Amino acid sequence: MRESFTEITRLEPLDIFYVGERHKTFFEYPAHSHEVYELNFVENAAGATRTIGDSHETIGSLDLVLMTGAKLVHVWEQGTCPEQDIHEITIHIDPGTFHGALMDKRAFVSIRHMIDRAQRGLAFPEPAIQILREDIINLAHSNDSFASVIRLFNLLYRLSLVEDARELSSSAFLDAREENEDERVRKVKDYITAHYMHDISLKNMADLVCMTDESFSRFFRNKTGRTPNRYLIDYRLGIAARMLLTTKLSVAEISFSCGFNTLSHFNRLFRESKGCTPSEFRERF
Repeated sequence: MRESFTEITRLEPLDIFYVGERHKTFFEYPAHSHEVYELNFVENAAGATRTIGDSHETIGSLDLVLMTGAKLVHVWEQGTCPEQDIHEITIHIDPGTFHGALMDKRAFVSIRHMIDRAQRGLAFPEPAIQILREDIINLAHSNDSFASVIRLFNLLYRLSLVEDARELSSSAFLDAREENEDERVRKVKDYITAHYMHDISLKNMADLVCMTDESFSRFFRNKTGRTPNRYLIDYRLGIAARMLLTTKLSVAEISFSCGFNTLSHFNRLFRESKGCTPSEFRERF
């Protein structure tokens, strides 16, 4: 497993956020995590790679990720990026900003939901980044502290309205959960956490919340964006990814201990999800 360190950020105790802007030719900062929330913008770096938890992707010419998980290890690396002027803006935000009476008000509902989702890393689509690019750059160049805070909250609000932002690292890999989750959804997820290594049918899950299979499947997808079976597969893959990095068990042993019936089925699903085989994943990280 790759080494990482806990970063001590430049965010001062009396500040709400800190912005760092860089023009560089190479990604050299190592894998790290930190307590503060981070919004990281990168442009002109197509071909570079981004690793967030157990998510590993090659980025395009524009990349924007929000991360709020304190244990979420992340790193951007050179990959095949040939550019000589990589532009990066990193915004570190005090997590305490989002806890208090003001944040409980209705106006901040979408921001709170986005913060919850970003525990796993939240990647925004390129069209949205293009629209918000100037706002991010203007925030980095703002010298008025109060106006900067207004700019930041406006940026976060507009990001919270982006419908096709993607969660990156698996929840199982990070053992993360949403704070304001529906009680019935949480009950099913807790059941999966306790029994993922065994056979779990759609009926097993539906019976937990006293629903028919069809009604439960529709309900769960509306609440989570995934079908129950897709969530179960993703959860098992997340556990498997963590075991690949933290144990010496063979791929076959991990496959069966995570509830997959055949090694070939596990390998196929893992490749589809992570873009590499389990063995390649272990070697890479």
